[in-house]
This record gives sequence, structure tokens and C-alpha cells, in this order.
Amino acid sequence: MAISNPTEALRIVSTCAALYEKNLSGKNVLFATVDDDKSACVETLFQPQNFLHLTGLQTNLSSERFYDAALHQRLKLSDVSFKTSGVTELKLQILPRLMSIHITARMIGDYDHSQPLLITDKLAGTVTMAMGFVLTNGVYVPNTALKKDLRDITANATRRKVAAIFTKTKNSEKYMHLTYIAKGMTIDDPAISSILQENVDMENLIAEFPVLRKPSVC
Repeated sequence: MAISNPTEALRIVSTCAALYEKNLSGKNVLFATVDDDKSACVETLFQPQNFLHLTGLQTNLSSERFYDAALHQRLKLSDVSFKTSGVTELKLQILPRLMSIHITARMIGDYDHSQPLLITDKLAGTVTMAMGFVLTNGVYVPNTALKKDLRDITANATRRKVAAIFTKTKNSEKYMHLTYIAKGMTIDDPAISSILQENVDMENLIAEFPVLRKPSVC
């Protein structure tokens, strides 16, 4: 989908700000991965000031004011400009889908530094889009959106399939919402259960789909 004009860009940004507020802002998202029965977790944090970096737009507004204006549909054409490289249009094409990264991510890995102008540390996404994260104060925060196959921009040795995704509000101690689990995976699968015990409230887990558990052995 081509972004035909700046007015269309503002519409997309405002729509995405509302989705970001609903799905991600003020929340931690935990990506659990499994590779050869070895499990790991990557914790991320989404805050209002991170949203601007995902849009590719240039602005004189602070990142917090930009987000507030987008959220309340007060952004004006005079507030923003497109980057001349064309990267803004590419980001906006996939931005609506990335607002559900807590559901749609299927892979995660370390950035391979193959793009000369791209600065990020870790990428989560799919074969058509990715969100980049930088490590800040011990947690990964989003800093870019890419219309690329994640496999082409991550180091092979670090890339993992996402086994499960959890969310919580940033002030909560443990994760209680399960938003995705890989097909055939049970929440108490030994491959991930040990590491999840440290981070997830398994007894009070909430999901909008049936959560499978291994049958008990009598």
C-alpha cells in the first residue's frame, strides 16, 4: 500500500497511536524462545516516547508531545515531514500491523549490522516486517520499524522462533497475560516452563484462547 499524501500519513499515525495506546503503551512484552530445548526470554518495554521512532517522521515536537498529538488527532501537516530517503513511507506501510507485535511476532534475533544507517540491537517480527529494540537500563525499548524479512537482518546464530508471548503493565511484578503460544506448545512444556516460572504468574494466567497443558500422569 502506497502512502499517497501527507494527510494519509497523519491518518495512519493517529490510528496507530490509538492502537499503541491500547496494546502496548506502559506495558512490558516478554518474548519466550526455544532452540534445541534451550529456553530464553527477551523483555521489552513500550512507553509513549518510543512511538515517534517507529513512524519514520521528522518533527520539531518532543517525542512525548508528538505521541499526545497523534493520540488525540491533533497532529498538523506543519508538525511533520517525511525523510527524503523514502524510509518514512516504508515504515508507515507496516506500522499498523506492528501495533500487534505482542501477538504477531514469530521470530527474534540480534541485529546483524548489515544496514549502514540502522542502529538497533534486537529485532522481533516476521518474514515481512520487524520492530527493532535497543537495550536501555536493562530492558529493550522499541526504536525502529522495518519493512523487511527479519531473517535478512539478524545474525543466524542468534535467531530464534518465538514460543510464547506475555504482557503486563510495567508496574506489575509478574506477567499474567498470554497473547501468543506456538502451535503444538503447551504452557507447561519443559522446554519453556522453567524459565517462565521466574517471570510469569502461571496460576493466574489470562488468555483469550484455550491454554493447553500437558495431561497429568496418574
